[in-house]
Amino acid sequence: MRTSYDRALGGDGVPAALLPGPGCRLVAVGAAVPASVLANRHLMAFLDTSDEWITSRTGIEQRRVAPAETSVADLGVRAAETALAAAGLDPGTIDTVIATSSSVDVTFPSVACRVQARLGCPPGPAFDVQAACTGLVYAVGLADALVRAGSARRVLVVGSEIFTRVVDWRDRGTAVLFGDAAGAVVVGPASDPGSEILAVRLGADGHGADALVAGSADPGPMPDPLTPDRPAPARSLGRSVRMNGREVFRFSTQVIERLVRELAAAAEIPLDDLELVVPHQANSRILATAAGRLGLPLDRFVVNLDRYGNTSTASVPLALVEAALAGRCRPGAPIGLVAFGGGLTWGGILLRWGETAVGLDDARLSQRAAAAVPAGIQDAGGTAGE
Repeated sequence: MRTSYDRALGGDGVPAALLPGPGCRLVAVGAAVPASVLANRHLMAFLDTSDEWITSRTGIEQRRVAPAETSVADLGVRAAETALAAAGLDPGTIDTVIATSSSVDVTFPSVACRVQARLGCPPGPAFDVQAACTGLVYAVGLADALVRAGSARRVLVVGSEIFTRVVDWRDRGTAVLFGDAAGAVVVGPASDPGSEILAVRLGADGHGADALVAGSADPGPMPDPLTPDRPAPARSLGRSVRMNGREVFRFSTQVIERLVRELAAAAEIPLDDLELVVPHQANSRILATAAGRLGLPLDRFVVNLDRYGNTSTASVPLALVEAALAGRCRPGAPIGLVAFGGGLTWGGILLRWGETAVGLDDARLSQRAAAAVPAGIQDAGGTAGE
């Protein structure tokens, strides 16, 4: 049956176009990940699964798990501090904070308000947006609009997730997919150094809402993924994820193709001139299928889900940070950020890469990387709770 989001992907809606006037800048990007590594083999202790089953279907080999005492805001603050430090920015220069999360531990106060207070930002606007895994792209698009309109000068955007408290650890179809991480982006005016934001494309179609839902959880006992002989920590607002995998796969592959083509058209460049695509890290099959539909080699896509899994709103900034630290972002290169998620939602941002400061706070390494990705981050082994 043809749904309305099929029609939207087929050509309805407002196409991406170059934004008017001097472009805002992506001044800084930071990411933070917890120390504990949960490899596929550890899931076999309480799930009917195997490393081969997971990797062949998702590409995921391991994911990070936040400790019980860490909140969504805690992880978000780490990512924000990393971004600000990389750019040499004082929190006092941030006049607006926008946060996004699909795994909040409390409904209010917002993650943005808690991050603002912890960082010591001035008492300007601070609020959360909800667009599932597309949330950070939505928030960056909103930040760009606020700066262009003169309603803000410098906006901090934070996407933070502790998704391991939302998944149902008894359901191998969803439990193997997600991990914990946070990402942060600073958006500033054209006078700031950084990558120019050339185009923004956002969309949604609620007719696909039931395909991916984080709703009321089954109250039955659930294992702690790090120590399966103990009960799991408290659920985030008593929720768990439910997904129609077939529908999500079909939608995702179509929308990535659509967004990448639109971003290239907005820049008036051949598709092959788009040097890098930084997609939401949902599933390696989704990314490979989308690359095939576009006729682009998969190595044009940034892929790090093998080490982190699907980190929802944090996945795009985390992938962008690692790509930049690895030297994959060439000055002046057009780079597309694309995301999709529950709602159903989708979003794309086209950058002209410039002097964007980047940083990675990996608690497992107990250091921040400022010039190169540490070799240890490539380790796909580890032990549960390490």
